[in-house]
Amino acid sequence: MAAKTENANSWVYRGEGNRCLAVGNSFSNEVYLLTKLRDKVSSHEVCADVKRSVQNEVDFGRCVLRPLIGEKYVPVGKVVCVSKDFLSQIEEKMRKHRSSRRLLEKLDPAGFAVCLPDACSLPKVVGSYGHGPVVCVEVKPKTGFLPRSSTIPVAHHKIRQSVCRYCMQQCLKLHQGKIQERSQYCPLDLFSGTACRMDLAIKALVRNPQNNFKVFRDGHVIYSGDTENHQQPLQDCLTALFTGNDKDSKYALPGDLGTQKIDGLVDRFSELLRQMLVHPLDESESCYGNTTPSTTPECCTESRAKLQQGDSQLGLVPGSVLYNILHAQQLDVLDIEGIYPLYQRLVAHLDAHPEDWDTWCLKGPYDNTQWTVNHNVVKKCIENIDSIESVVALVKAFLVSLTAKDGSVMVAMQRVENGADVTLPVVTDTVGNKYMFNIQVVDTKPKPLHRIQKYFSLNKDIVQAYIQTVGYSSDGTIVKQEASEESVK
Repeated sequence: MAAKTENANSWVYRGEGNRCLAVGNSFSNEVYLLTKLRDKVSSHEVCADVKRSVQNEVDFGRCVLRPLIGEKYVPVGKVVCVSKDFLSQIEEKMRKHRSSRRLLEKLDPAGFAVCLPDACSLPKVVGSYGHGPVVCVEVKPKTGFLPRSSTIPVAHHKIRQSVCRYCMQQCLKLHQGKIQERSQYCPLDLFSGTACRMDLAIKALVRNPQNNFKVFRDGHVIYSGDTENHQQPLQDCLTALFTGNDKDSKYALPGDLGTQKIDGLVDRFSELLRQMLVHPLDESESCYGNTTPSTTPECCTESRAKLQQGDSQLGLVPGSVLYNILHAQQLDVLDIEGIYPLYQRLVAHLDAHPEDWDTWCLKGPYDNTQWTVNHNVVKKCIENIDSIESVVALVKAFLVSLTAKDGSVMVAMQRVENGADVTLPVVTDTVGNKYMFNIQVVDTKPKPLHRIQKYFSLNKDIVQAYIQTVGYSSDGTIVKQEASEESVK
């Protein structure tokens, strides 16, 4: 594959994780996920491994997640190869945007990357109907349901079925010094489908973004967990979004926003974002098979929201992005406590029969029926759980659910003329203005088999940290509703 000739000047920093650096190009409407170096020397064999890994990532999104979450949401990527010179330019240009701990992580000179449509922009086909900046919100919603598996230990049964994993993990992160205060965001509120709880969740993300919430303005990050103490860029951005005025560099507050402060802007913005998250864009039958996900609203003990009479009749709209993501998350029907023994059985089998790594495509490729997972398959495998083939299928379903739990939802939006005939979906805000939008689900890398061991260990640490922080009786009943944040230090 020939390396593409690129000019780094056209690319901007979007973010990064342990495995890749994301850069975006607003002119080509593309994002490159540039692979980081995992070995000090990139030999020919390692280059082949990198290319295979990148291709696996593309195939996993296209062949495994798209059928589950919907083709309207999961973009199709492609593998590209860029030059060493381009990588060097990117490393130098992005240096000022990267955290100090990330600067030691170098890009792999093999130069293989995933190329995706830019989720921070709107498709070029929408024409000139838009006014003001294109604002994109990245939300990492996390797990949207409480486990109901009988495999959960009796000692933790009540606590695991009343407090969501995200809220419990806040205690562990506080203890580890990764956060300064616990977030009031609860995924169960966002996935509830009820307006007041979803608004509560979105506002909590704005107040304390951590790594779960970012706002981009015309492709540039202007608000995140690293910038939460500087709200002026967010206020300017929302003002420009609502007025459709992107000409004044100072973005003064004109018109109906003249007296509004940040709280009023966030109220209006949360209502707008909520409409987009529940708008049904993909209701294809392939997303659900013959099953319907359980979307009856649940409430976490840690949430400030409470279930109201009639809430059980509500829920997410079928075909909305959160509905489809929740459906994929719910492939985890046994919980980590039920999957871990199956994982141990599988590892023991693979130790005795290493050739079955390839037989079952456990490291890819993903463009075959070996990775066809859905709720019908899971149900049949649970009924025949003694079979090693059923164990493999259940473990795969769990790994797919982990990707759905860790993915990000990117919502790009722009004010549009009232009455304009646009091809994108449109919603109306509280004062009658219209906004076109587009949604993508990203961060959809396949999880390796060994991740289950890490997830199992982390789950124990999360539960223990929460118990130490909040306290609970021998029957699993929480005895302190107000967390003593010093108790785990």
